[in-house]
Amino acid sequence: MHDVILSVSYESLGKILEQLQESPEIKASPELAERIRNAILFHRQISTDWQGLLKEHRELKKTVSDLTREPGERVCGQGLQNQFSKYEEMRDQGANPQGIYLAATEDGYDGVGAIRILRWVFDLSLQEAQEIILQAQSDQQRRAA
Repeated sequence: MHDVILSVSYESLGKILEQLQESPEIKASPELAERIRNAILFHRQISTDWQGLLKEHRELKKTVSDLTREPGERVCGQGLQNQFSKYEEMRDQGANPQGIYLAATEDGYDGVGAIRILRWVFDLSLQEAQEIILQAQSDQQRRAA
């Protein structure tokens, strides 16, 4: 839950840094331009490290689940794992929750289906999934305008 919020916030920080880099005030000052460039490079490195840690965390959760399950015990929702593997791959390649939502709607999932995907892939609460969907829809409308 918190890792998704942090991931989304961190992505927003990257966009803000890139917008700052393009501002006339920053371009006019070589010192500021260098600082922003360094901040962007640092942000990209931390973002890559963060994605790696998230992947490790998911793998550890799966390992713990596998180790604590009784032999022959069925796992609730295991069918969803195969059904949503495309979106898990997207997540593992760095796609954010909004991007996963948009991909799911393009694939024909309705709002409820998209919520299920977000909750499964990012381990979100219902409220968190709804907030992400509202943000994605808002961003999409802004781009269309």
